[in-house]
Amino acid sequence: MTDLSQFHKLGTASLTDYYCADSDILLVIPQSGMVDTPQLAREHVDYQNAYARALGKPCSTLVVLSNLLSQDAESRRIYGEMGGTGLYFASALVVDNLLSRALGSFFIGLSKPRIPVKLFDTIEHGIAWLRSIRPV
Repeated sequence: MTDLSQFHKLGTASLTDYYCADSDILLVIPQSGMVDTPQLAREHVDYQNAYARALGKPCSTLVVLSNLLSQDAESRRIYGEMGGTGLYFASALVVDNLLSRALGSFFIGLSKPRIPVKLFDTIEHGIAWLRSIRPV
């Protein structure tokens, strides 16, 4: 796992820590072993949307899926709706194990995201991609 001390910590909400790599790259770090539910998903989306609105321009998310133990279809649907808000330009999903890769691939394949979504093996690779595609 990446040393998160290099990033600015924004806070913790609903079993998830939030950091900022750049002002428009929001790192979403669920606590290890988290079971995602629709209630938690709504709380996460509210937190992320509030951040994006306060920023005043489209931002991106980088989510460490490796920490999730499970996530149901309703939770994935709730996250999938974020792409249609105009608040985000892309999302990077960090996966470093088979379960996480399955969750990430499942999310991308079934939800047909409205913004670019890509899987990465490290936080650094995800951040590099987000920086390369950010709007000017």
